[in-house]
Amino acid sequence: MARVLFLLLVLGLLFACGVQEGDFIAGADSDPCMANVPVCQTTAGCNLDESHYIEGDFPGYRNFVVSTPADTTIVVKLFFKTRKHPGEDTEIIWYEPGCHVSYTWESKGQDLFQMAGTDRIFTQGKKVRQAGDHLVEIYSDATCHFFARVDIQTPMQ
Repeated sequence: MARVLFLLLVLGLLFACGVQEGDFIAGADSDPCMANVPVCQTTAGCNLDESHYIEGDFPGYRNFVVSTPADTTIVVKLFFKTRKHPGEDTEIIWYEPGCHVSYTWESKGQDLFQMAGTDRIFTQGKKVRQAGDHLVEIYSDATCHFFARVDIQTPMQ
């Protein structure tokens, strides 16, 4: 009996740690992100805001547009539902409207899953200066299934 109680306690602790998929996407609607939104002489899959999330698989490429006022930080959050291999090269690029100026974050061989920690959420943000539609691109050679959301942190927050 004590063994069963101990096992239940251990399992309860395992499932209590970290964030679950439902917690990550709570309050947001899924966007298939398969449209052709014109931006920067190309197209993006969707307009992403704080009330929507996208789902996908790496390795590969995803892009979306985030509309913001000036001097706003766009925070990209990835929840790793499955984690098979962290890869060696993940890159996130945030563009100013018109795509003449960009800001890049690169993993440079760092373990993306380790960076996400026990809650399996990787977070990276960059401040954009101009108001408008910002193309965001994510490239990764990691092998995983993920959910992505954005936080839009304006100067008034």
